[in-house]
Amino acid sequence: MLLCIITMGSTFLFFFKVSITPYHLPFFIFITGILYYLFRSKQEKKEIIQVILLSLGIIVISVLISSFMFDRSSDGNTYHKDAIGVFKEGFNPVYQSSSDVIQKRTDDSKTLTEYSIWIDHYAKANWIIAANFYAFTGNIESGKAMNFLAIYIVFSFLFTTLITILDQKKAFIISLIAVFNPVTAAQLFTYYNDQLVCLFLFLAIFCLIKIDYDFHNQENWFVYILTFILLANIKFNGLGYLLVFSFLFVCRYLYRAFRNKTLLPTFQKLCILFIPLFIISLVIVGYPTYIKNTIDHQNPFFPLYDDKGEDIITLQQPKKFNSMNTFEKLFYATFSKANNLREHDQTELKIPFTVYPEEFTPAMSNDLRISGWGIFFSGLFLCSIIIFIKYFKDYKKESWILYTLGITILLLLGMSESWWARYTPHFYLFIILSLYVLLRYGKWKIVNFIYVMFISVNTLLPLAGNTFFTFKNSIQIMKDFSQITNQSIIVNSQGMNGILYNLKDFHISYELDSTLEGTELYYHYLEYRSK
Repeated sequence: MLLCIITMGSTFLFFFKVSITPYHLPFFIFITGILYYLFRSKQEKKEIIQVILLSLGIIVISVLISSFMFDRSSDGNTYHKDAIGVFKEGFNPVYQSSSDVIQKRTDDSKTLTEYSIWIDHYAKANWIIAANFYAFTGNIESGKAMNFLAIYIVFSFLFTTLITILDQKKAFIISLIAVFNPVTAAQLFTYYNDQLVCLFLFLAIFCLIKIDYDFHNQENWFVYILTFILLANIKFNGLGYLLVFSFLFVCRYLYRAFRNKTLLPTFQKLCILFIPLFIISLVIVGYPTYIKNTIDHQNPFFPLYDDKGEDIITLQQPKKFNSMNTFEKLFYATFSKANNLREHDQTELKIPFTVYPEEFTPAMSNDLRISGWGIFFSGLFLCSIIIFIKYFKDYKKESWILYTLGITILLLLGMSESWWARYTPHFYLFIILSLYVLLRYGKWKIVNFIYVMFISVNTLLPLAGNTFFTFKNSIQIMKDFSQITNQSIIVNSQGMNGILYNLKDFHISYELDSTLEGTELYYHYLEYRSK
């Protein structure tokens, strides 16, 4: 509720020319608390207060962790932080271009890299949420609290549902593996938004499955609606995947209603729900993105999928992929050694479950391209297929499993860039669903244990690696910043506009010089010297 209210409330205020302020976040927290109290009015007051206090505690802990752990990713320190910064500085996406705010800066804005094409036209929910935290705390890193909150939300929803089917240990394992996967683990301490797409897509699919079992359960619909609004405004591909899964599950609901001779009332209920949901998500909350893009460029997804837009894929993939079809790309990206290939041709196939020393470093990157779902994923994927085949007679009564897998396969083969892991969160459903089937129907504990261990190690490498290096770099960055706090420096930003907000947060004044060669700062991204 809080994340959705921040997004909706901030956008609503934009229409009245009210930009994000330090008072937004406490106001939205207060409103969320009041609404929760009203929704749960039948519960004991003591219980409601405990939930609100627990939620506040989780938010505070998330803010403290994210504030200390500096984002060391390239994308995070370029346009993501730049977007969050301009929102905090007063950018109103309903009436302005981000360049309007950048040009008002007191520093020499002409020497900054221009990211307005992304800030103005991309979906903005994650930036709006992060900017609310930034405006309140005065630390741009604090906005990453939304990553921890998303993990907690999705884990809790999965766990509290699965314990009604499985024992607590198995429910805990599945829920933990679902939220800590190689993509979320790699991006936990960054402003990459693929992890949010992954988490909220899993939550939306899980809601659709629960609705399939209990169509009239209002709480499941409520969680789905909140998730829809958020996911539709985090990233374009998130909206696309959400629409495909939602449409096909709605077809499933209608088919069942047809068989039960309740087609008309079911159809009416779905129309009453989805028409306002689309208006709120895409027309109102999505106005600064989808509507403005359509008005200005006749394309709601500009600058992507547009002749005059930007191609962000071709230059980022191995050259040999240019001549491959979707299936070939997916095969080589899944069954090759882990590597961050871009312009290089080589993708070296390997035997599943084998590991090579040269894979460890790229496996800990924030955006692993080849074997992006982890060094063991090719083997785990094959195992998942074996599990689905072996236990088919046991789980076939749970028809939603095959239905969900069918949609996943359809998307994988229908999307030309399915090879890139962070763009295809649904691929990991093979692992989650096969684990569910194995832990529910598998009778050999040793097999279950081995499968869980391989999945865990597959995720622990990017999680442990990123945690260690982010923590290590954060300590060094904190030391470097503390030495030049309240000083004036000359900086070569090298396109890392976002780090300039870190300098401002530490009260470090600066001048920009794109030719400067000096002392490295912030994970070697900047160079500076004192005035």
